[in-house]
Order: sequence, then C-alpha cells, then structure tokens
Amino acid sequence: MPAQVAAAEEFDENPDALFRPSRDSPVVSTSENRDGEISQMLPEESPEVLETAAERRARRHSHWIIYITAFVMSIGFSIVLTGVWPYLQRLDARVSKEFLGWAIAANPLGQMVASPLLGLWGNKAGSNRGAFLTTILLFIIGNILYAILSLFGAAAKSVMIFSRFLVGISSANIAIIRSYIASSTTLKERTTAVALTSAAQGLGFIIGPAIQAALAVAFSHERTSENKTSLVPEALAEEMEDAGLGIEWNMYTATGWVATFLGALNFFLFMPCIFKEYPIAAKEAQLTRHAAKEDKKLPKPDYLALVGVLVSFFIILFIYVLIETLLVPMCIDLYAWTDEQAITVVGIGLSIAGAVSVIMFTLTSVLTKKFDERKVFIFVGLVPLTIAMLIHFPMGNTYPKMQNCTSHDSASELGSFTTVLPNMNMNFTEPNSSLSRQRRHVARDDTCTDLGCPQKQEWCLYTPIVEMPQMVVADTVAVIGYPVAFTLSSSFFSKILGPKPQGVWMGILTSTGSLSRVTGPIFVSYMYTALGTRWTFGILFVVISLTLIIISSLFKRLVPMKVVAT
Repeated sequence: MPAQVAAAEEFDENPDALFRPSRDSPVVSTSENRDGEISQMLPEESPEVLETAAERRARRHSHWIIYITAFVMSIGFSIVLTGVWPYLQRLDARVSKEFLGWAIAANPLGQMVASPLLGLWGNKAGSNRGAFLTTILLFIIGNILYAILSLFGAAAKSVMIFSRFLVGISSANIAIIRSYIASSTTLKERTTAVALTSAAQGLGFIIGPAIQAALAVAFSHERTSENKTSLVPEALAEEMEDAGLGIEWNMYTATGWVATFLGALNFFLFMPCIFKEYPIAAKEAQLTRHAAKEDKKLPKPDYLALVGVLVSFFIILFIYVLIETLLVPMCIDLYAWTDEQAITVVGIGLSIAGAVSVIMFTLTSVLTKKFDERKVFIFVGLVPLTIAMLIHFPMGNTYPKMQNCTSHDSASELGSFTTVLPNMNMNFTEPNSSLSRQRRHVARDDTCTDLGCPQKQEWCLYTPIVEMPQMVVADTVAVIGYPVAFTLSSSFFSKILGPKPQGVWMGILTSTGSLSRVTGPIFVSYMYTALGTRWTFGILFVVISLTLIIISSLFKRLVPMKVVAT
C-alpha cells in the first residue's frame, strides 16, 4: 500500500473522521430508495476505505471549478444591479420605479422556476455536467441580449426582462452546486465547503459592482453632446448607423459583454477532460455503517426544522436583495446624486461590503469550530441583521431635495438651503417646517433632468433622509450578519437532510431564495415609491425580528440527521 495511504479509523473513535483509503476502493453503484430518489451506495462487503490521495486531490479540483461557477453566476447578477435603473431610463425616459422592480425580479423568477427542475435532472441523470453546460449557455445568451438592447427599439424593456429571466434560469445551477457540494464532501468538511461556496458568491458580488463602477468612471469622460456614451470610433459608428445597426457600447452594455466572456470561460471548465464528479458522501455513509458493523437506515428528516430554515433563508435573501436593489435609486432620490455618482459610489460601497463578506464567510468556518453553530447563526448572523434594519430607520430633520421641473424658479417658495459636501456634489435640501408637510402641486415633466426626489413621491416632503453616516453604519452591520446567516442556514438545511441525494431538496432551497428575490424588489419598488423609507425599513425590522423568534424556538431541532441502527 502506498505510503500516503492511511488505514481507516473506526467509527466509534471519530464518527466524523475522513477515511483515507487504498487504491482498491470499489466502484460506486446506484440504487433507488423507497422515496423514488437515486442513492449512491457501496457494496456491503467493501473495505473500510474512502479515497486515495490522488482521488482526494481530484475531488478538490472539482470543488474549485464549482467555486468558480458560483463566482461567475454571482457576477452575472451583481454586475448589472447598480446600472439597471439608469439603463432603463436611457432606454425609456418615462420608465417607472415599479418597472425597475419587475426588471430586477425577472432574474430570481427564472431561478425559482428552474431550480427544482435542475435538481431533479441532476438526481435522475446521475451526473450534473449536462445541467451545468446548459445553464451556462443560457447565461451567455441572456447577457448578449442585455448588451444589445438598443437593437430592439420600443421592445427593449421587454427584452431586458427576458434577458434577465434567462440569466436567472442559468443561475438556478446554484441548486446543483449546493447538491454537488453536499454529495462530494464528508460531514466534517461540509460547513467549510458551504462557506467557501458562499465566499465565492460573495467575491462575485464584490467584483460585479466594482466592474460597473469602473466602467462608469471610464465612460463618464466620453459622453457626447447627446448624452450618449460611446467608445466606438466615429467612422465605425457612422458605418453602423448607415447599416441600421444600433448596437451601443457604453457603461451599461459593456457589463453584458464582460459577463458573456466569463460565461464562455466557465463553459470550457465543464468539459469531460477537466471536470469529474466524486459523490463521496454516500460512500462515507456506507463506510460508516460498515465500520459500526451494523445496518442503519435513514429516518425521515425533521420537516419542521427544514421549514424554519427555509423561512430564515427566505428572509435573509429578501433583505439582502432589497438593500442592493434600493441603494442606487435611494441615493439618487435622497442625496440628489447623478446616475454616474450613484453607480460609482454604490459600486465602490458594494465592493467594500463584498470584501467584508468574504472575510465573514471565511470566519464562519472558524467560529463554528469553536462555538455552537446555532449560537453563531443567531448572535453573529440574525441579530446584526435585525439591528441593521433598525439603524436604517430615518431620523433627524434633513429632508430630500425635491425635483424642480417647472418653468419658474420655486427655490424661494420652498425656503430651502443647499449643503454641498466636498468633492461629492451631494446636495441636501432642508425645507422649512411649515412647508415640509404641504403638498406641492407642480406639473411633472417626464423628461425632467433635475436632481432630487421626484414630485410624485410625496413622502419625501415629510420623511427625513437616511443620513450618510447612518447608512454606512447600518450597511456595515448588515454585511457582518448576512454572510454568517446565509452560510449557516444552507449548512443546517444540508445536515438536517442527512446523507441522501439532495438535488431536489437543494432545488427547493434555491427556489425559496429565488422567491424572496422575486417578491423583494417588486414589494420594495411599490412600498418605497408609495410610502417611503420609514415603512420600508420598519416592515423589514418586524420581519427579521419574527425570523429571529422562529429560529430561537427551533434551537434544539437544528441538528444533523441521526442515523437509526436496525
């Protein structure tokens, strides 16, 4: 036996031990259980070995490909988040914030529909390669459509929704990613692997907004007199115009091409010569039974605990996507920023937040080795999120600057003054108290280019802004809590299910997250537009508080499945 191969450890010495095997490991066979799910098992007479050193290296190589895929899918979602609203306004000056909610929701809607189907596909096919290749191809097509929306004229807004829907279907492969991580890791490795997957997603959320911010800065210096951005040479632009090609190259379309390029590289990584699958969890479960010299059966999972985890997962993603969706339009409304300012500053802020998230994702695996996972989930995950929603609540007496789209100067009528922060051109206007709660009847011009809160958002007249330091503190606290809560809710879900094929179940988990990302932007776009920041963050505080109560009541049930001896 090679020197690097160690003998298997007995189950009663260390139930979580990783068996280090000989090269005589038997081939895994598949069978169908009573629930109709395909399970991968070892023959009962198999030796107590798990994998060779070479197989372990290859298995971890497959994990890196999975992490890269999670990273690319996250970029596909986050790279356009800060630019969707100004891109929509560029395509149609009369577009509403309600439509923004639908444009953002199209991505998670596609993910929600496709996730269970992809999970079922992976379970039935016995391999995830086909599902990965198909979803990445849809990812490429969706981003190409996003980059060429200017070709579709009046239908551009509808095509945007369709393109984001396709990208959403592609991102449903996160269900396969979670399923593969669950099936290709031992119980001892799983929390770390889930944390690394989440860290890869977090890194994608760093790079995506950073790319959009960098493009905003690069293209802001190339604006034409028609307020259209283009780096295409003038001669080529004229040829394209003569040929009837309306393809634009600007800070918004460039993000689609960047995502397309990354998708093409990701597609190549799933070629058979590069990516191979290693379902080690089923082998570990069989070897555990063999080491214990007794037969064990898998009980039914604790459905109440699963439902509680699904609820928490829904709310955690709900809050995260809401904040990301709202940041750009909220900064434009409350601080009277230009589109470029909002995209640049929010992009930089999201990138910094993403960097903190990656640190927290990594720190999660360290904390769970020293403390009870459930306590880490509650006190480092859910409690900070609850506090963050409370800090977001508007305070003070500084009110947003209102857009002035009339032919006369109403500055004196408003009795306002403007404070300009150094180097940021952030204008804050505080109306006097006698006028702050009065309705101002001003004719709205849909082509208005004035900065500030739109006249139709009447809550701006009596709701203070969320002060910049307040916003920074609240978002920082949320960034600390979100990675921990997200990672551990996924880990709890996998462990409660036990060592069984989890494709369909992970599809349900992903669909739950997708549902939150569908309803979140739509809910907030209407809530924010009609009632403002007080109601929006007040409701979020109540919802996350209820989630904290639910998880605390299920504390004793958030444990791995116990295999019953027969």
